[in-house]
Amino acid sequence: MNSPVIGLPGVGAALQALPREIFAGNVQLAQFVPGVHVIDGSKSRNPLNTGQVDVLWAGMLMGQITATRKFAPSVLGVTTQAYAAAATTLNVSPAVAAEVSRRIGSSGTNQLKLIGPPTAGGVVATQLVSHSAVNAGTGAITITGLAAAAVLGSLLCPADGSETIKTLLANRWGVKVTDYTGINNVDVLEEHLLLAAHVRTSNIVNYPLDTSLAAYVKSSLRAFAPAMTFDDDWV
Repeated sequence: MNSPVIGLPGVGAALQALPREIFAGNVQLAQFVPGVHVIDGSKSRNPLNTGQVDVLWAGMLMGQITATRKFAPSVLGVTTQAYAAAATTLNVSPAVAAEVSRRIGSSGTNQLKLIGPPTAGGVVATQLVSHSAVNAGTGAITITGLAAAAVLGSLLCPADGSETIKTLLANRWGVKVTDYTGINNVDVLEEHLLLAAHVRTSNIVNYPLDTSLAAYVKSSLRAFAPAMTFDDDWV
């Protein structure tokens, strides 16, 4: 039997773990999706968690992949520029571009969705995006021309079913989706998928700045969790 201890005895580098709290109200009143559900390790990363992208944060928007019914992040990241119709490059952070390449591939036809209004506060639209190259160094994604304009901070999503936002990950200590090596993907059983609570929107991962896009996120969540409420509705 191999020892699970890695390396020689001694004091190693310190790692800090802080709970991420998404509840704005009484935690005891929170309710979770009944049963234990599977998070797909191969389809899940957290580009915002520098150095530990394999640890998902509480507050991540989650949906179910149509083919497997496993849960995965609904949003890959957000755009860093506004775009006119027919734009042929999407710009995201380098970490998000790396996740697009890892999860979706460096090219694909209608494998991405861009969700956002054409102007600030406008009607939110969803458009399928085909891409032919991903530059993980600059964050530039080469695409077929957009069908419509999209605001800064629009949501870049997969097109496998998980883009339909159903719930929030509520595990305040995070969820690791690789084994001890940090390399091999592992599926994870998770029981902290939120059904009802008063939510702190500042800790929703990739929560939009645009008012209509924020309303879209909340409406999407309420479609599956009608009792979910949000602190920024009461300021």
